[in-house]
Amino acid sequence: MIVKILYTSGPNGHFPAISYNTGKMDKNKGELMRVANFGPLQRLGLLRPSDYRQYLRMVSATNKAVTKPQFHVAISAEGKSYNKQEITDFATQWLERMGYGKQPYLIIFHSDTLNNHVHIVSTRVDKQGKKIRDSFEQIRGQEQMNIILGINEKHNTQRDISKALEYQFATKAQFMMLLECRGYVLKEAGQVMQVIKFGKQQGEVSIAAIEERQKEYAPNEKRRVQLKALFHKYAVLHDTGLTKNRTVYTSAFSVVLKEKFGIELLYHASVDKAPYGYTVIDHDKKQVFKGGEIVPLKELLAIKAVSNKKPSDTSIESNKAFKFLTTEKKEFYSSILKAVLHNYPDMMQGLQHQGLMIYRKGESFYLHDPGAGLYAGLDKLLNESDYNLVVENFSQAQETSEELYRQHHHFSGINLASDVDDEAILGMKRRRKQKARTNLR
Repeated sequence: MIVKILYTSGPNGHFPAISYNTGKMDKNKGELMRVANFGPLQRLGLLRPSDYRQYLRMVSATNKAVTKPQFHVAISAEGKSYNKQEITDFATQWLERMGYGKQPYLIIFHSDTLNNHVHIVSTRVDKQGKKIRDSFEQIRGQEQMNIILGINEKHNTQRDISKALEYQFATKAQFMMLLECRGYVLKEAGQVMQVIKFGKQQGEVSIAAIEERQKEYAPNEKRRVQLKALFHKYAVLHDTGLTKNRTVYTSAFSVVLKEKFGIELLYHASVDKAPYGYTVIDHDKKQVFKGGEIVPLKELLAIKAVSNKKPSDTSIESNKAFKFLTTEKKEFYSSILKAVLHNYPDMMQGLQHQGLMIYRKGESFYLHDPGAGLYAGLDKLLNESDYNLVVENFSQAQETSEELYRQHHHFSGINLASDVDDEAILGMKRRRKQKARTNLR
């Protein structure tokens, strides 16, 4: 279970996390799980986000020295290992241990990522006007959650080190990456490598042990050829274009490899410069490769540029060919699209096989047949049910793409969750389903 304290706050304590989380609920991606310590406000029945926001501002106003009183936290499980009620209960215990048990707070469950998680919104000022202790709160927060879960972090670290030493790696730097991608910081000190997490040294590994394992490295040519074929197959189906969050680069292609095959791509870049290379960690076969040994980065990105080149808005708007197609031709495209949606395990794979592309402009979707040089609005070809299925497929692909940099995928037997920070959600808006309004809207 990962605890992430989100250091965001509006001017003068506007509590933007209230709007962020209620916005999730408005999109059917969030559910209010618990409201506590709002006094008489809780007995008023149907409440608006502004009611909760005003109450938190009122409490915060008792200490003008605290200029950013919003306390916003995300607590995330690994995948679906805990359900929404279990995570809510853990979050409630955690608030008690962090000194927020008597504070007014909201707990909202989010269902829009691969990992079940909740968000907590409260204030750093108590009802007596005192600021709640916040020194080393990120480190303390994770420590307290580990205590709740009965986790011995030093034991886990030693297990992670042992697992990393089972991999085939050619350099000390590659070994370090095996642990760094699990959230550790490594520091060389004499004859040992210190392994640090949550700001504390949790263990160490001798340089001699790393070098001894390094000597056993044996290139696996057969696996390299397999990976090269796999990369080329999936690079034409999923966008290899890189996006950046803070210092982490990712792509839809990277996500698919990690989710489907346990192959992790780590991109290397200097500050404020595009990546110059990458490393491939094959968790399935416990092997580390230089990315250039599989497919050079420039070549990998070029596959995307050739296969997924998007038309301009002008070309879509100016295309008139579809208006003159016969009814039979329209039915032909309609039947192909239905086959893509219902007869293939993956929509993008179906489109690639049929030589077609689908693009989004604004809230509209278009079919593109490069061979015929035409574009057609999907609403002219599909019924509402199939149109919504296209929308859903695109939405899921976008959400999966932005999830990669939040996740810490684990070695077999290691229980690590993603470091959730979804202040900004990428991807298109889904058509909103009809659902009863909540008391937070």
